[in-house]
Amino acid sequence: MNIGIIGLGYVGVTFAAAAMLKGHEVWGIEVNENIKKSLRQNKAHFFEIGLDYVLHKYKDKLHIIDNFREAKVKFDAFIITVGTPLKPNKKPNFEYIKSSLKTLKDIYDGSQLVILRSTVSVGTTRKGVVPYLAKMCGKPEAEVLAAMCPERTVEGKAIEELTWLPQIISGNNEASLKKAKKLFSTITPKVIEASSLEEAELIKLYCNIYRDMSFAIGNAFAFAAQTFGVDGAKSISKANEGYARANIPAAGFVAGPCIEKDAYILTNNMTEKAAKKFIMQARKYNESLDDKVIEWVKLQIGKPAKNKIIALSGMAFKGRPETSDLRGSASVDIARKLKAAGYTLRLHDFKASKTEMTALNCGKVYDDLPSLVNDADLLMILNNHKKYAEVAPAMLSQAKENLYILDVWSAANKLLKDKHLNIVTINNMFIKEDK
Repeated sequence: MNIGIIGLGYVGVTFAAAAMLKGHEVWGIEVNENIKKSLRQNKAHFFEIGLDYVLHKYKDKLHIIDNFREAKVKFDAFIITVGTPLKPNKKPNFEYIKSSLKTLKDIYDGSQLVILRSTVSVGTTRKGVVPYLAKMCGKPEAEVLAAMCPERTVEGKAIEELTWLPQIISGNNEASLKKAKKLFSTITPKVIEASSLEEAELIKLYCNIYRDMSFAIGNAFAFAAQTFGVDGAKSISKANEGYARANIPAAGFVAGPCIEKDAYILTNNMTEKAAKKFIMQARKYNESLDDKVIEWVKLQIGKPAKNKIIALSGMAFKGRPETSDLRGSASVDIARKLKAAGYTLRLHDFKASKTEMTALNCGKVYDDLPSLVNDADLLMILNNHKKYAEVAPAMLSQAKENLYILDVWSAANKLLKDKHLNIVTINNMFIKEDK
């Protein structure tokens, strides 16, 4: 098939790679010049296992263009994959989707399937996308070919998951559903047909919000345990052990470009007040972890001073599967709050771009961990990248003897063997020493 993709960010590029693997031709439109330049060199602008290999091997199937007229082909489908960020007031911003639809004005005639893969509030496809397409091509809304087929891969395993993960499809009518099924059946062995566009929108939101709310339970339990002088991680682990009816998540930051905003997107137009309150309480509790960390920092090293240095490692929102993505990262939020409080910061990550970290304007960016930790008063290991366990001894080779360490995910397990270090995790950070 000939597929047009609007938005070559994480979702767009990984889907393009999966489509090329199955023999489809892909034409992509992107407004970011740096992203276009990178893709024209057969490289992604972010780290994702296997992605650059696919982009290089199938380079003849990916065409980066400025408008779809350039392609001079008959398109089977257009896929909108642009982001839906939150506005400062936490309301979803759908302006990127509106801009994406405008790129179709010179090529869309109503015969092509338009697929929305972005995360949106329930009703957006039917009430927003379908009328726009109908007006553009002059056909009745009931005849427009539109589908909501949400992206649902995990960063770090997207190429792999797109080859086997069941894909949710829906359509504005039977013809749309049939075309969506035809396309996605070539990508993955199983597709799940939603009964409506609205159900497909909900399914996407439910998956992320379920994770968000589950993690909120683990976080609440972990901090509740500390009020009784009990390590939250140990109590949760023992509660789960051999007990099929307990699967309590470990405590930690709940972040990333999807989970951090999907509760806001779902509740944006919800009328069921009790459910809305319940969902948002979980989201707010997860967001509160940043301030708990800031509170702990102030307790350990005192008020900000020019000679007090905090080293932050793990700026990407997660370490396993590894990613370079800083979007929605709790580490970034913590860095900004610490800087605003007046602390001097140093930053490090194993995969995140040095350029992107420098652009945060939160502190000097370091390539190696020993230099990062040298003379620092506090080391904060903020994600769970597997390399921490490997480099722990070297990381502390130049550290102060009285260095405080917050290892949120117990990623640097070798450090814990040295009882002389002031090490805590998020599960025991507020347990008094005399307990």
